Amino acid sequence: MSLASALRVFALAINFLILSSPPLLQRWVGGDTRPYLVATLVLAVVNLALVMSWRRSAMDAGAPAAPSIGRAVAPVVAIVAGGILLVTSRAWLHQILTIPHDPQRADMLIVVQLGIRRMLQGNNPYTIYHLPWDAPLPYGPMLWAPYVVPFLLRADIRFVTVLGEMFVPAACAIGAVTAATRGRWLTTVAWTSALAAVCFNPDLDRFASIGHTPAYWPLIALFTWLVAAERWDGAAIAMGLLVVARTTMVAVAPVFLMAVWWHARPRLLRALLLTLVSAALPFLPFAFWDAPALSYALYGSYENVIKTFVWPSTSWVQHTIGITGLLLSNHLNRWVEAIQIVVMIGVYAIGWRAIRHGRPPLPWMALALLAFSMTTLWPVTYLYFDVFLLLLCSALAGTPWLEERARGPLGAWIATLAAASLLVVATAWAIVPGDSTLDVGTGAARPLLRSGFGDDEREGERTFAWVEGRH
Repeated sequence: MSLASALRVFALAINFLILSSPPLLQRWVGGDTRPYLVATLVLAVVNLALVMSWRRSAMDAGAPAAPSIGRAVAPVVAIVAGGILLVTSRAWLHQILTIPHDPQRADMLIVVQLGIRRMLQGNNPYTIYHLPWDAPLPYGPMLWAPYVVPFLLRADIRFVTVLGEMFVPAACAIGAVTAATRGRWLTTVAWTSALAAVCFNPDLDRFASIGHTPAYWPLIALFTWLVAAERWDGAAIAMGLLVVARTTMVAVAPVFLMAVWWHARPRLLRALLLTLVSAALPFLPFAFWDAPALSYALYGSYENVIKTFVWPSTSWVQHTIGITGLLLSNHLNRWVEAIQIVVMIGVYAIGWRAIRHGRPPLPWMALALLAFSMTTLWPVTYLYFDVFLLLLCSALAGTPWLEERARGPLGAWIATLAAASLLVVATAWAIVPGDSTLDVGTGAARPLLRSGFGDDEREGERTFAWVEGRH
C-alpha cells in the first residue's frame, strides 16, 4: 500500500472524531448550533477531498512503497489489535447486560421485538404498536430478521447489535496484522488507528445499547468487497438487500449502476434486474398481506412523524450535523426536500463524470450516501456510521488480505464474520455467569443498578436499596 493509501486510512479514522466533535467545539466557538455547523463543514470538506483524491481502489501498484519494519513486530500488532477488540467487545456487551430496553431512550429495538413477536404469532408485523405512543415498524426485513435468532433463543437481541458493530473493527484488525506481516509500518499504524477510532468512538459506544442498524453492517462490507472485485451480479444482489435493510441505501444505487455502465456495460440490464428483484422480493409477502400498512410503515410514517411532531415539537433536530438542522433552526423547513434533490443531482452528475474518467466508484457511492444523510428529513447521528463504514470497507478492499484471489471477497467476508462471531461469543462466555445472583444493596451490585435506586443500606444480614425513581 502506498503512502497516499495509508494517509487515506488516517483520514477515514478522523471521520469518527469529527462526528463526536460538537461538544468539544462548543467550548471554542460557543452557541447552540454553531458547533454543528463547523462540524458539518469540516466533515464535508474532509470527505470531498478524500473522494476526489481516491484514484485507485487497488493497492496502488507502482506507487512508492512506505518504509518497512521487521516482521517480528507483527505479533505485537496482533496483541494490540486483539486487546482493543476484546476491551471493546466487553464494554459493549456490558452495556447490553446492564442497560435495559427503554423506549424513553430509544424505541427502535422495542418496535423490532414487537414486530418479531407479532410475526412469529402469524400476524403482519407492519402495523401500529403502542409504546405507549403509536409507532409502526419502519424497517425492512433485512434489518429486523437477524434479530429473530436471539429472540427465539430468549437472549437479548442486542447480541446481534454487538456482533454487527464488531465486524468492521475485526476487519481493520486483520488489515493491521496483515500490513505488519508485510513489513509496512505506516499502513500498520493507519489501520490500528482506524480500529481505535471505531472502537473508542463515544457515539458508537452509546449506540451499542440502543442500536438497530448494526444488524446489516456486515452486508455493507460484502457489497463493497464485491464491487471492488467487480463481481457485479453478487454486488447487485447485495445492493438490493441493503435497500431492504435501510431505505437510505437507495441513494447508493444510482452510483452503483453508473459503475456497471462504465465497467461492464453488457451486464447493466442484468445488474438492474438483480438489484430490483433482491430489493422487492423480501417485501412481497408483506405487500400482499397489507400493502397500505407496509407503505405507511416504510415511508408515510416518516413524513407524518417528522414533519408534524419532530420538527415543530423538539429541539434536538436543530442540533445535528448536516444541512437539515441548519435549515430548521432558521425556519426554512420548506426548503429541506428541495435542497436534498438539488444536492443529490449534483453529486450524481459529478460522480458520473468521475467514474467515466476511471475513478473508483465506491468512494462516490459513499459520497452519495453522505450527501443524502446530510440533507435527510431525519438527521440522526447513526446515519453517518453507514457512510464511514462503507468508506472503511472500500479502503480494506485494497489490502493484500482481501486482494488474494484464492480467498475472494466472499471468503474474506465469511472469515471476518467468523472472527467477529468468535470474539463476541468468547467474550460473552467469559463475562456472563451461568447462574447469577444480584445482591442489591452492596457496592458490588451498584454498577448493575441503572437508575432509580437510593443508597445502599443494611439491616442485620439483609442488604437492600430503596426504589426512589420512576425507572
